[in-house]
Amino acid sequence: MAQLLPLTFVSVQTSAPMSQCCRITRWPPHSLIHLRPLDPIMRNRSILRAATALTTMLSLAACGDNTPTDSSSTVSASVAADTTQDVATVAADAAKEDVETFKANRGAFGIAQLGDFERFAAWVSCPYDATAKRFLCFEKVRGPFATTRSYAFVDQAGIAQSAYSVTTTAAANFKWAMDGTITKNKWSGSVSRSRDLTVSGLLGANTTITINGTSSTERQRTKFAKDGASGANAVDREYQLEGSTVIKDVVTPAVRLPDAWPASGTITRTHNVTRIDAVNGTKSSTRTSVVTFNGTQTVPLVVNGTAFTLDLATGEAIKKTP
Repeated sequence: MAQLLPLTFVSVQTSAPMSQCCRITRWPPHSLIHLRPLDPIMRNRSILRAATALTTMLSLAACGDNTPTDSSSTVSASVAADTTQDVATVAADAAKEDVETFKANRGAFGIAQLGDFERFAAWVSCPYDATAKRFLCFEKVRGPFATTRSYAFVDQAGIAQSAYSVTTTAAANFKWAMDGTITKNKWSGSVSRSRDLTVSGLLGANTTITINGTSSTERQRTKFAKDGASGANAVDREYQLEGSTVIKDVVTPAVRLPDAWPASGTITRTHNVTRIDAVNGTKSSTRTSVVTFNGTQTVPLVVNGTAFTLDLATGEAIKKTP
């Protein structure tokens, strides 16, 4: 019996999100062994037609980079859009917390802080551990938030210092871990975030410092209350979010100068999202959020191509109208 040639079929679902509009399936399955082969001429014509159709269908199925990636083709556009709105709410809250961390860290350089922050107590110096070459701090609790931190100073050669020096300290590293519960208007949840931040540009007469860092662990379990009488979010919904963060080239005033909102730089978060609600069931997706600083309290926040305005003082995000 002549050997079967495997063919490739493509199905296009025009009603599905573009990120799932193309599904490629190998044929025949391994268990299918008794088919009458086509004669050579017919077989060549069939292969040519299949190749032409495949090229056309793949062109139609091209997907945009900013399309949310959802696990099921049954996810409606409204569910995808409203999930993006909820992720923006969480990302905005996290960015406000990032900025609070930047401000709290200034206490390590002897900058007086008049009061506590929303989630962090006012800076208190910690004992130096010569083995770890870091200042190790005890856990601090402020309201529903518990934080642990450590920090280190190095000179221009990268050698650890047991104290900050205005004339010789070149950079500082801060490590934070925070766990707590958040309760806000129409949403609440538990959160666990870590940050590893390096502040450079401390030497000389620089008028600014630069902050770079990451968060390899960021987990959140969040509940949103019913929002409105209709639409995808007119239902109580729960999210499980996991992801990571990159803080890149965030510029703030030098530690000897009055503090201000970051002048430039970005914070990029990846969100692995599981949404659960009684109407739509369990849906998994991914989102990427980017905050871009501009020296003011109000900054742009973009989640998978959807633009929001973020107030760094309140942590609230408002979707921009077209």
